Amino acid sequence: MEKKPPKKHRARLYMLGTGINGFTENEILIHCRLSSARNYASELERKLNITLERIDEPNSDGIGSHYRYRFKTTQDVQKVINLINKCAEQGNYQTLDKALVNNILSLYPTK
Repeated sequence: MEKKPPKKHRARLYMLGTGINGFTENEILIHCRLSSARNYASELERKLNITLERIDEPNSDGIGSHYRYRFKTTQDVQKVINLINKCAEQGNYQTLDKALVNNILSLYPTK
């Protein structure tokens, strides 16, 4: 029997699904119902040897700012997909099927 995917799986899938619009830590919290999304982006960078684009966005209240993160290349996106599937196989939960992978990759321009 397959297990329910862990929080990191849900967060990584959300991050990939944002396409060229990118994501903020707050958006991960809201959409994945997590209590903390801190360091999810930087963990991917360390683990996969990639660098996410960081866009400094002012907060809506005018006080301070936060980062919007974006994947730079489809190769980086593919590395995250591979990591998700590897973790899913090891953890005995659902891997990403070919249709979903193609859908995710279509969200990113090829350079």
